[in-house]
Amino acid sequence: MLERETKAGKMIFRVCSKCGERKLIFRFSVDKRNKRGRTKICKICQSRESLRRYYEDKDRVRIGGQIYRDSHKENRRIYNERYRETHKESLEMRAKKWYKKNKKRIKKRSLKYYEEHKETCQAIRELWREKNKEKIKKYNREYRRAKVSLK
Repeated sequence: MLERETKAGKMIFRVCSKCGERKLIFRFSVDKRNKRGRTKICKICQSRESLRRYYEDKDRVRIGGQIYRDSHKENRRIYNERYRETHKESLEMRAKKWYKKNKKRIKKRSLKYYEEHKETCQAIRELWREKNKEKIKKYNREYRRAKVSLK
């Protein structure tokens, strides 16, 4: 008998039907539909098989995903909006963590972009200043008041 049982009657080893190796029971996924409560194929063999299938059908899977996204655009948009509304705080926290973690890389990328598109960036900045003159004046007044009150 290849499968060994303990005194309590529970199996501690099982033979994988794919590779034929005898392995500890926790190396097999739980499957309540199966008589013994575990799958017949070990987790490693399952993983290999799913990866093999994925790489064989990679293009078909990608095309199927694209077709689904195209045909369900409105539903996905509504779902994403609701998700962002209900998970606003956790998304903000995640964004802050990501920013802190990638701050140097972001600054480096921004500087590179600015160097490559200097004229465009300066033109955009001038347009913003023109549109927000009142906002800038208000900010400067408040800044001066705060500076004076500190002295």
